[in-house]
Amino acid sequence: MRSLIKHLVKLRNYSVFKKYDFLAKIITKKLPVDENANFVVSIASYPKRDHLLPAVFQALTKQTVVPKNWILVLSNEDYPNGLPTHLKILQRKGLEVLWVYDNPYAVKKLIPTIEKYPDLAVITFDDELIYGVRIIEKLIDASRQNKDAIIGHVGQKFVKINGVLNFKFRSSKAADLSTPSGQVYFLGGSGTYYPAYSLDERVCDIKAIHRIVPGRGSDIWFWAAAVAKGTKQICLGSKTNSSLYFPIPSSKETKPLDTPGADVMKSRFQLAIDYFGIREKLLEILPEKDK
Repeated sequence: MRSLIKHLVKLRNYSVFKKYDFLAKIITKKLPVDENANFVVSIASYPKRDHLLPAVFQALTKQTVVPKNWILVLSNEDYPNGLPTHLKILQRKGLEVLWVYDNPYAVKKLIPTIEKYPDLAVITFDDELIYGVRIIEKLIDASRQNKDAIIGHVGQKFVKINGVLNFKFRSSKAADLSTPSGQVYFLGGSGTYYPAYSLDERVCDIKAIHRIVPGRGSDIWFWAAAVAKGTKQICLGSKTNSSLYFPIPSSKETKPLDTPGADVMKSRFQLAIDYFGIREKLLEILPEKDK
């Protein structure tokens, strides 16, 4: 029965993706924007996944609150022949394509955008999810009540065990509105709101990025930069059902390029907290895991 339900959910998700993909081909209307908004939406992608983007952005046109601009970050090295047709169409609809060099991999969904738009807040999304219509509205509503805070829908809680820090040391309970700021570790694909100047300026150091998070690890990188800056982090604890988002069924081609093992991620975590100089701070603020 579980296998059948899983198959039916996957089939439903694929059907909705194909619906938006079809609509993206026949609808020529511009992506909706709000000139008075103080935030932009930023998504990064690469060639093996970019064919998903027309559907992703078409679904985002249904949002109840829209940004000042929609941004797609691409690495110049990935597109030696320029944009494929489906991305040119999105560009004509008003999507801003932000090119970066010296590929910063996963962190490029945020870093190049805050460098270009330092005075605006940035909401990051992923390129393989179809988002619910109120995902932006809920972040913006929360930001109005919590000025200057980083806000995300879904997160986990970091803890320490016997005074030791480790990427795998997390509470069994998900983060929510009651979770202390220093413990909040956002799962970025679910949508995260970053106010202007909310991250330590070292977050943009491309040499450090290549050394510490050369691929997967953007959530670690952004979290560590927020802790270093002392920015309050608030997790809404949103339910991860289809009203928030659902994944477009993956294939061998669309699976992440960088899939490091647990030991690699633990190493990246340790390197990140030492780079941002937050080890002592974390040892002080993180609680011991309940036994």
